[in-house]
Amino acid sequence: MFKEITFFFFFIIQLNAQDGNQNVVSSELNTSGTSYLVKDYPQGVYPTFDDLLQKKGINMGDAIERRPIVGYQKNSLAKDVVADQVYFYFKRDSVRVSNYAAISYNGSLYIQQRLIKKLASKKDKNQEGNDLNSYHRVISDGKFWYFEGPYANMWSKAFAYGTGGAVGMVVGSNLNKLKGIVFNVEKKEFNFIRDCEGLNLLIEEYKGTRIECSDKEVGILVVRENIDKIIK
Repeated sequence: MFKEITFFFFFIIQLNAQDGNQNVVSSELNTSGTSYLVKDYPQGVYPTFDDLLQKKGINMGDAIERRPIVGYQKNSLAKDVVADQVYFYFKRDSVRVSNYAAISYNGSLYIQQRLIKKLASKKDKNQEGNDLNSYHRVISDGKFWYFEGPYANMWSKAFAYGTGGAVGMVVGSNLNKLKGIVFNVEKKEFNFIRDCEGLNLLIEEYKGTRIECSDKEVGILVVRENIDKIIK
């Protein structure tokens, strides 16, 4: 039994190591070539990624609302509450929104996790969140878009859940780690900041100053600090 448990956690460590009614509104594409600002995307839902790029949204009026992804999901979030990951629901019938690539809501822009998965870079295809139908808020905008969310290596999560029982569920859910996510609008690609060297590669790409990597891991506060230096 001890050998089986030891092998299980060794396997997880190895996998994580690999982690190295509706009115159409539109506006012209951003022509600056450098800044992609949330405020330039009209309020509404964007059925496809191309609709988002062309800023062709469908104004839903007050037909949808945000709800938390944890806790009592029947509670609507007040419009002035800042939430980085949410579900959207239709107010009329409490059906969860699942068929839009992005939603511009009350001054914030949310991207569906399914789209992040679809457009993730090749090296990040193994990153898996907790629900493809949830939406992540653009936290910072400018030369690129910055998001955060709990993600883990999909194979390590699958292995954990595959062991079955309550232990497998707990281990699987606890593998998620809050990670920074960058969307290069021009390349149409999402990249996950998984370690210090990955952050430095991003800093270099945007002509910033490399940071010293005393450890492979990098805290989310350090990520945020350095994102602020290069995103505008």
